[in-house]
Amino acid sequence: MTSHPTPEEGQRPTERPPIVGVAEIVLSVADLPTMRAFYVDVMGFPLLSEACHEHGPEATPDGDPTISFLTIRETNTPLGRHGHPELLVLIDYERHVFARSRFSGHDVSRSTLNHLAFEIPPDSYEAHEARLAQLDLDPRRAEFPDMQARALFFEDPEGNVLELICHHAR
Repeated sequence: MTSHPTPEEGQRPTERPPIVGVAEIVLSVADLPTMRAFYVDVMGFPLLSEACHEHGPEATPDGDPTISFLTIRETNTPLGRHGHPELLVLIDYERHVFARSRFSGHDVSRSTLNHLAFEIPPDSYEAHEARLAQLDLDPRRAEFPDMQARALFFEDPEGNVLELICHHAR
């Protein structure tokens, strides 16, 4: 476990500046077209843009995409007002020029990713569960009494665990 620096005796710690939200979540994926289709069709995240960066920082105009940007939610942060919604970014780790040298593939026994959670409105819980079951995604129910929440857990095509969570009044 990593130790965190502590202030020297007599020193006052620097005040922690704020964080206003999540700008993007980035997943390295083996099958970009399948994963993009899943997150667009099943999760409802519209495609914002995509590009091919197989050979360098400049996009190859006619190349197959190596990176896809999907909108999770429009946001009203200073960054969001300038066209940057909360994003899910999918990167083809074998072809994307900036990913292939840093990522060797998926091994869940070595991954630090546990799951991705997305908040849903409470009145949509049953509809989400029915739709996920209809898509053969085997949603598993979970209750979190201390949080007054309930959730559905399921997996994307590459085995990442996803959670849809909402407030659940007792």
